Amino acid sequence: MNRAIVHMDLDTFFVSCERLKNAELEKLPVIIGGGDLGVVASCSYEARYFGVRSAMPIKLALRLCPTQK
Repeated sequence: MNRAIVHMDLDTFFVSCERLKNAELEKLPVIIGGGDLGVVASCSYEARYFGVRSAMPIKLALRLCPTQK
């Protein structure tokens, strides 16, 4: 039996899921994460423009991108 190992990077996956549920989020900066002490799980390309990145503390992300949804 042949074995294959596959790595898939689903870039902005959580953002895409939220945008499927709420079309008003299209083209807006979106940050996915939890709590004041949490970190960014995912962010949109629009949020990345402001310097937001995955694994960044939420508090810092919100300062960089105050217009996020």
